[in-house]
Amino acid sequence: MIVDCHALFGSGKTWADPTEQDVRYGLEQLLARGAEAGIDRHCIMAARNDRYREINRQVAGACEKRPSLLIGFAAHSPQREAGSLRGMLREEVISMGLRAVRSDGHPTRELMDAAAELRIPVMYYPRIRAGETISRWLHTVVSTYPMVNFIVPHLGQYHSWAWWGHIETIDTAKRYPNLYLDTSALGSLKYLELAARDLPPEKLLFGTCGPELDPRVQREAIRLIGFPPPAQALVLGGNLLRLLDTRAA
Repeated sequence: MIVDCHALFGSGKTWADPTEQDVRYGLEQLLARGAEAGIDRHCIMAARNDRYREINRQVAGACEKRPSLLIGFAAHSPQREAGSLRGMLREEVISMGLRAVRSDGHPTRELMDAAAELRIPVMYYPRIRAGETISRWLHTVVSTYPMVNFIVPHLGQYHSWAWWGHIETIDTAKRYPNLYLDTSALGSLKYLELAARDLPPEKLLFGTCGPELDPRVQREAIRLIGFPPPAQALVLGGNLLRLLDTRAA
């Protein structure tokens, strides 16, 4: 089974700087192009916005209508929603069936404690300021919560705008067994080749960032790497399904 670990849904803003803009992500193009690429299921999560509770309910509703095609991830801002995260996540995971959480901002102990309790992965894309390093933020959260699995989108750097972000993220993933990297939205195939060379296939998760980006192109990138069939099966879905199988009942 081919499972996309990173697709977008609903209205809001794009996640990545410096091209933030208003967006409204529907499902039809994502599913149509995903089908052309042979993708069986997509993990969908909210576009960046100030209404995560509302959009997360929409995500859950879409997944309930198309359970064979969609898996839902929650999204939350640890800073804006401080004090409410545990209750919201418990409802979204236990009652609504969402399977992971994307952190809009640096994860706080409140978010991490809830994720640890619910045994769900945390998707976290470090948004750093000048002079900071990605590895600093990843080390801080990943080492403090070894019981939580983390997924870093784009091998750490959307569209490879700052190539050193890939190097730092790949090196950090070597150190921590609970850190996984998704393959979506890379600016150059050479960084995926680097990750495939330096990391075991168990550390990589296929993602598309669709419908913002074309799932057919993201799938072709995996084909071009030339993983052996057992490794390709892990990257394209096996690794993600294993991570999502630990959710609390």
